[in-house]
Amino acid sequence: MPLVPPDHPSPAFTVRVSTRGTVPVVELHGEIDLMATPYISRRLDGLARREHEGHPPDLVIDVTGVTFMDCRGLSVLVHAHNLISARHGRLHLTGVRPHLRKLLHLTGLDRTFAVQDARVGRVSAPCR
Repeated sequence: MPLVPPDHPSPAFTVRVSTRGTVPVVELHGEIDLMATPYISRRLDGLARREHEGHPPDLVIDVTGVTFMDCRGLSVLVHAHNLISARHGRLHLTGVRPHLRKLLHLTGLDRTFAVQDARVGRVSAPCR
């Protein structure tokens, strides 16, 4: 079920949070832009700062349903990555479609995140 709280600014995006084992999975859908990023940032910050039985706070972000992402969306992902990395966890992007893969490549962020393409299902580990 999509999470659409009262402070949700736009029907142009939805956020769904579930878990796989102990790892939160955040599904993003729609346009991740200036209107969406404050809400998404708050959700990701809370998940990135959590601890589970002393384990690093790994986080999976499924972007299969993302139709558009601008620099604000990228900055939210980088911020979440930095929070998680500081706690020795990993941020994984899954379902990366070609338009987002190109954006990650052009900005060099494909070397920062563990990225799983939507069509081939392979994960590329980030450089550390």
